[in-house]
Amino acid sequence: MFTGIILKMGKLVSLEKKNKIEMTIDVDLSEGMKIGDSIAVNGTCLTLIKAISNRYKFNLSKETLGLSNFNDLRPGSFVNIELPLTLNDFLSGHLVSGHLDGTVRVKSINRSVESSKICFTYQDNSWKKFLVYKGSVTLNGISLTIVDVKGSFFSVNVIPHTFDTTNFKYLKIGERVNIEFDLIVKYLYNLI
Repeated sequence: MFTGIILKMGKLVSLEKKNKIEMTIDVDLSEGMKIGDSIAVNGTCLTLIKAISNRYKFNLSKETLGLSNFNDLRPGSFVNIELPLTLNDFLSGHLVSGHLDGTVRVKSINRSVESSKICFTYQDNSWKKFLVYKGSVTLNGISLTIVDVKGSFFSVNVIPHTFDTTNFKYLKIGERVNIEFDLIVKYLYNLI
């Protein structure tokens, strides 16, 4: 379980798709991660299989690769990193499972001193029921609040701190971003 509050950025070292799909990232984690621990990479909960110095390796399933933007990334691409929530942590964002729903595309980026408004488009019309005005959404692992929902797009406002400390500062129009809908909204929808 995560909160969508990014700890730091790492860099993609490699994404190998031979017998097993393995991703290696380079990030300075002084938190003492061990094999089997979960780490959210661009909002995707991944299990650590190998750690040497600042290099962390993960297995990916075909489903994870298909639902994420990892295929779009090149070595050196920045990824957002979050460690799992502990019982001693503040719940500063919202509850995030790290189980992606898919990707959305950047439609527009309007930067300003106070906040940046980023608009995203999506293809699947059934997603609209999970996009709630003033509700939560996780994009590349970042907990954000939805400020507009119209047609097949939605927008979020990103404060300067979040913009500057996450890979959102490198976003380009047309780029795919990982999305996880609000966990509580999904559970409530399923119950009803």
